[in-house]
Amino acid sequence: MLETPVWRDMAQILILTASAESEVLPALHLLSHKFRAIPAEPASLVNAPAADLIFLDARRDLTGSKSLATLLLTTGLSAPLIVVVTEGGMAAISHEWGATDIILDSAGPAEIDARIRLSIERNSTGSDS
Repeated sequence: MLETPVWRDMAQILILTASAESEVLPALHLLSHKFRAIPAEPASLVNAPAADLIFLDARRDLTGSKSLATLLLTTGLSAPLIVVVTEGGMAAISHEWGATDIILDSAGPAEIDARIRLSIERNSTGSDS
C-alpha cells in the first residue's frame, strides 16, 4: 500500500526573481509558508538556502528564466520548480523548461497553496504520472 506523505502546513519556499521592486506572487503573503527571495542568477544559487519548493519568476525575462530553469535541472535540482508567468508568457512554456508546474502571477491564495502542496507531495512520492 502506498504511504501518504505527511503534509506540513508550512513550506520553505525559495523565490528566484530579477525584479526586486515588485512582489512575484502577492497572494503568497496571505499564506503561512516561509519564503525568501534571491536574485535569479547563477551566482546566487551557489549559496542558496535549502527549500521545499522553488518559484522561478519568469514574468519579465522568459529567455533568461528558461536558461536558469535548464541550469537548475542540469545541476540536480531536487525541489519542485514552479514557474511564475503572466498570461502572455503562458505561450512560451514547454516541457523543455523542466518545471513541475506553472502558475499565473495573479493567482489567489487557494490556488497557490494547492499548487505548493501538490508539487511537494508529488515530489516526495516520486510519482511517475
